[in-house]
Amino acid sequence: MIKLQTFLQKIGEGSRREIGNLIVSGKVKVNGEVIREPWFKVVEEDIIEIYDKKIHVKEKIHETDVYVYYLIHKPVGYLSALKDDRGRKTISDLIKGKIKEHVFHVGRLDYNTSGLMLLTNDGDLANLLLHPKHKIYKTYKVLVNKHINKKDLEILENGIVIEGGYKTQPATIEKVQKKGKYSEITLSIHEGKKRQIRLMFKALGYDVLKLKRIKFGPWTIDEVRNPGDIKKLNSKEVEKFKQYLKS
Repeated sequence: MIKLQTFLQKIGEGSRREIGNLIVSGKVKVNGEVIREPWFKVVEEDIIEIYDKKIHVKEKIHETDVYVYYLIHKPVGYLSALKDDRGRKTISDLIKGKIKEHVFHVGRLDYNTSGLMLLTNDGDLANLLLHPKHKIYKTYKVLVNKHINKKDLEILENGIVIEGGYKTQPATIEKVQKKGKYSEITLSIHEGKKRQIRLMFKALGYDVLKLKRIKFGPWTIDEVRNPGDIKKLNSKEVEKFKQYLKS
């Protein structure tokens, strides 16, 4: 027996949150019956209906036992999603024919943001990465439409109230460079609110012209330098990461 949400996540039908939302909204059936509880247990004999297709648990259960981990360099112009009902390009288009396993993305980068992402079918590890208590840092290069001043950098370092009234945790400013009439700021955060970096700079009166994630936990963009690059992590690299989580 395995939880419905966990099973669908492990075979690559979406992220934990996406699948949970689908189940709760009544869009998943088991043996013809709508199931609204993500924790509902399925067995090998069951047939699941999702996205207008049928999944025989017995044929897919073996995929929940083998975990894989890929780093990718997401280009601008791709959604951090496996499907899009508006026909836009997604991560699925990026990895088609290159990754044979069913995987999902850990965290998100918006449509106009490029950079480092992790794909896996390991739901437990994904939850560890995204849980706030672990404070997994992500580093970004941000190009804004004018020179940034010292006062605004200090505000970022102390946390800033963004749309919705949420105050961010302090950001770490790594580097600031002038790029003609613009500024490029390299900073790190350990949160993952939707469009957080863009909203932080918007609150200070800056427009983000270019945004790229260059580091995620122990991994850097150097491992997948070019947009569209994909790297499968080997067992030693995975073990190194698990040790990083424990540190």
